[in-house]
Order: sequence, then C-alpha cells, then structure tokens
Amino acid sequence: MHSSSIKNQTVSSLEEHRNRISKKSLIDLFNENPNRGSDFSIAFGDLWIDLSKQLIDSTTIELLANIAEESKINKFFSEMVAGNPVNWTEQKPVLHTALRAPKDSKILIEGKNIIPEITETLEKMEEFSHCIRNKKLLGSTGAPITSVVALGIGGSSLGSSMAYKTLSKFAHREITIRFCSSIDPLDLDETLNGLNPETTIFVITSKSFNTKETLVLMKNAKEWLQDSIGAAGLPKHLVGITSFREKATNLGIEETMIFDLPDWVGGRFSLSSAAGLVLMISIGPDEFFHFLSGMNKIDHKTLSEPFESNGTLLLSLIDVWNRSFLNYPTMAVIPYSSQMSYFPAYLQQLMMESLGKNIRKDGHEFGSSVGSVIWGATGTESQHAFFQFLHQGTDVVPCEMLGFSSSYNHTHQEQQNSLFANLLAQAEALAFGSDTQEKDLILDKKLEGNRPSTIILAPKLTPFILGQLLALYEHRTVASGVVWGVNPFDQWGVESGKNIAIDIELEMNEISSPENMVERNSSSGKLMEKFKIFRDT
Repeated sequence: MHSSSIKNQTVSSLEEHRNRISKKSLIDLFNENPNRGSDFSIAFGDLWIDLSKQLIDSTTIELLANIAEESKINKFFSEMVAGNPVNWTEQKPVLHTALRAPKDSKILIEGKNIIPEITETLEKMEEFSHCIRNKKLLGSTGAPITSVVALGIGGSSLGSSMAYKTLSKFAHREITIRFCSSIDPLDLDETLNGLNPETTIFVITSKSFNTKETLVLMKNAKEWLQDSIGAAGLPKHLVGITSFREKATNLGIEETMIFDLPDWVGGRFSLSSAAGLVLMISIGPDEFFHFLSGMNKIDHKTLSEPFESNGTLLLSLIDVWNRSFLNYPTMAVIPYSSQMSYFPAYLQQLMMESLGKNIRKDGHEFGSSVGSVIWGATGTESQHAFFQFLHQGTDVVPCEMLGFSSSYNHTHQEQQNSLFANLLAQAEALAFGSDTQEKDLILDKKLEGNRPSTIILAPKLTPFILGQLLALYEHRTVASGVVWGVNPFDQWGVESGKNIAIDIELEMNEISSPENMVERNSSSGKLMEKFKIFRDT
C-alpha cells in the first residue's frame, strides 16, 4: 500500500505559491489578517493547535488539502485500522490503533477478531500490576517485589521510559522503576546500584527475543540475581514481553510470566501494547486505561475529521510544506515541562526511523527531501542553550512548542504561568523579531524574526493528555510517509548496521574462523587495530 503519485500540477502550484509567500514576512501575514491567530488554530481533542506562526496562508492550506486528497491519506488510514497489510515491504498489517480500541470493537486478521486477545493481555497486565502495587507479587525468597528494572532498547524502551518520566507525578511511591538499554557495562551497574535482588524483577521487552543488546543485558541481570538467590529462584524474577514465547521460555522465562506482543505492532508504535507494562505498574491500571482512552480519542478524530479541522493531517502537511517546499531540514521540539525531557528522543525514533527513507514505492517521486531531523530539549533550559541559534543563526529551524495551562494537581500556578509566558515570548520573538524601528538598537541585537513555530497547548499533563499527544504524533508521522511515498513501518537501514556489527564483534572476540573473516576498509581495519592495542595495554 502506498500513496498515489502527486499530480505535477499540484506540486507546481505549491512551488509557485511558495515563491510568492516567501516574499512575505510573518508580520505581513498577521497585518493582512487581524484574526489570523484564530483562523489558523484548531481544537483537536483536548489540544489547541496554533499554526498561525507558520509561513502559510489560506491558499497554502487549500493546496496542501489537494495533496492530502491526491495521496489518499484517508483511504490509507482506513485500510490500516481495518488490518490490511499497509507495511508493504514486510507484508504485515499495522494495528497499534487496535490496542486502544473499545472492547466491543471487531478487527479481523485472516478472518479472526483480534480484540479478544488484546483484551486478555490487558487484563493479565492489570492483574500483574495490581499484584506488584499491592505487594502481593513475591520473589523467590518470599519477599514482596518492590523494584522493577526494564530491559530493552529502541521501541522496547524509548516509549515506556519517556512516558514513565513524563507521568512521574502519577507514579506509585513505593515501587522503584529503572530502565536500562545500553550494553555499556556501566549502564547496568548504575541501574542496579542499591537494589536488592530478592525484591527485584526484570521486565525484558523484545519483540523477536533476538535483539543482541537486550539478550546481553538479560544474561548479566540473571548473573546478578543468581549470585544472591541462586539459579532455582530466577523464574520468579524474570518477565518477558515478546512475540516469540518459545524463545523466551528457552531462556528461562516461565510461560505465566510472558506477555504477548503482537507481531503486527512495530516497536516505536508499541507503548499501548504489553510493552507498556512497566508504565501500567507505575501509574496504575486506571490511569493507564485513561492513557489508552486519550490515544483512542485522537485515533477516532484522525479518521473522522475533515482536513480543515484535522490536527493530524494539518500538522503532517505543514511538515511536508516545511521540508519539501521551504527546504527546512530540521525541526526543534520544545516541551515546556521538565517532566518531558525524554520526549524529543522518543520523537526522534518515531519520526526519524519512520521517515528516514530514500526508497519509495513504484517510482513515487514527490518531494526531493523526505523527513526532518528532530531535536530539542525542555523549555526554559533550552532557552539558555540553543535558542540563540534559533533566533539569529544562519539556518531557519521550525519549532514546535508544547505547553500546559496547569500543573497536574493545580499547584504552583504562578510558576506554570511563568512557563507559558516564556513559551509565548519565545514564539513571538521567533516570529516577529525585534523592533527594527528602535533608534538605539545596535546591529548585534537585531532579531529578524520570520522563524516559524507551532504551539500545541493542553490543559494539564495527565495520562489522558499524553495519550492524545502520542497518538497525534504517531498518525502525523504515518500521514507524512503516505504523502512522501515511503513505508513508515520498516527500518532496513538499522537492520543492515546490526548485521555488520555482528561480523565485527565476532572478529574482535577472535571467534571468526579465518575463512569467514571479512576484509575491512582501511579506516575500519586501522580502528580495530588501535582498539585492540588500547584494550590490551
């Protein structure tokens, strides 16, 4: 499945329009339309999305709507949620939306309704979470489990660690939760520091249960446990989340401690599956189900809203406009919330792994550039780090700022007001610059402005709101992939690098037989030689 080719006329019209609108400034656009702040903002779910500081006008929206129609985005989404194999390189359905669908839904794969299996997994997760939260899950020595260590990498870690940090104010205060994803030996040592093996379980998440980094971490975790509780006690301290039960059981995880991860959900879209178990343990089943409800709310609106009020499609096509027509290669994401410090890294995987492609289906040629480099940091901290570059650097970087009107429990409202004041002030300065009419304004202080930004405002940061935000970014990413004609659900570049690493590692560990050794390029060969010298010194 893929988008049909965009008509040359539509592209030409957008290019001509770009040439015209690029001669205008954001100040010009606001002066031309006193109601621009309202006309280019929409309510989407519980989110308020302000696009008025993007370099767009009503003609831009009309032309982008033509692209949405010609790309058949709505048809793609309908086929995706129905279970058709929209991941065309792997011939798989993509059904992360089913994971948060109502229990009475009916979604068929090869004639079988998958909703009962999803419900069964969620109920098992709920029971398991209650047991830990109520200190009824006992380790091998009879002591209650009070610490959870999540092992996984990529989509098996970024989503859950981001959401855990974001929703830390909802966390169970008597349960310690830590994450480890790196095979850097110091990472696991620091993660386990201060924990008691008798009261610790490891949640190992790997769709294939074949991911090298995760298996190394699991091996080391088992050794750490075994030194204290012995080999016989290991099964009570190991939980597996995977699509391949047999591989997990072969590595010592009991059947009852395995949670099924459907084969049709990709890692970066998997937080609403069993991969979210650690999040459920932390915030509790009730809040986790609120999180799923938030995602489902945006799923529904993405499928049902017309283009002009569809936040998902508008944001997606603005991304295409900024990248393919205005030639902005990066986008900075700035959440004005200290809890969302992991959010840019999560979006890097979601958006850059999905859209970092140069292979398109059936010669689809729309857009010379696909996808943006996503980067960022939290609000006021980033103002004292890289905002100077955003304001006066030689490259224009579109910004996306996320704000919240209240803290999660309505305390410290003055500080929350200050956060929003900073967000709004930066957006204004980026868009409108400094007052060039000031006579005493020296050249070094001049801000030219005309730096585009989007503001997404929400009432407060709760599981329900976070669910809406994540679903919004998921669907926005997929929609952009449809327009650009790339498959947003595979990641063959990553797989290639993994295979090369296996060969190099065998050679570094002197396991490779001479006939199987690959002749490396002069750079790699020299680096391997130097590594061995440093290692053996």
